[in-house]
Amino acid sequence: MHVASSLAEINVVPLVDVMLVLLVIFMVTAPMMQQGYPIKLPESRRSAPANAPVKVVVPLSFRVDTKVLLGDEAIRLEVLNVRIGQALENQLAKRVIVAGDGGITMQELMRVLDKLKEGGVQDAAIQTQPPGVRRP
Repeated sequence: MHVASSLAEINVVPLVDVMLVLLVIFMVTAPMMQQGYPIKLPESRRSAPANAPVKVVVPLSFRVDTKVLLGDEAIRLEVLNVRIGQALENQLAKRVIVAGDGGITMQELMRVLDKLKEGGVQDAAIQTQPPGVRRP
C-alpha cells in the first residue's frame, strides 16, 4: 500500500506582499493623523513658554560682585533663590540651564547651584560648548 504524502506548505510570497502594502499605507497616513485640532489659545502677558528652561549665566565677574544673570537682569547671589522661585512659579518642569564662564571654579559654581536648589529647582544642567567653537 502506497500512501501519498502531500505537504501542506504556506506560500509566504503573497503574505509578504500584503504586509509590505500595509506598511506603506501606515507610513503614508501616520503623519497626517498627528495634526490635531486647530485652536487659537488665549493670550496672556504673564505666561512663559511651557517647555523653555530658565537660563542662569555666571560671568567671570561673579568672583568680584557675586552677581549672576537671570535672563538679562543682574541678580545678587543672596536673593537668587527667591528670584528663581518667582521665575519658575508658572512652570511645571522646574528646570534651569546654568552657563558658567570657563574661569569660574567648581566651588563658585556649586554656590550658585545650591541657591538654585533652595529656590525650588529640580533639574539643573550645566551648558557646555564643543571644542573649537568661539563665541564673541
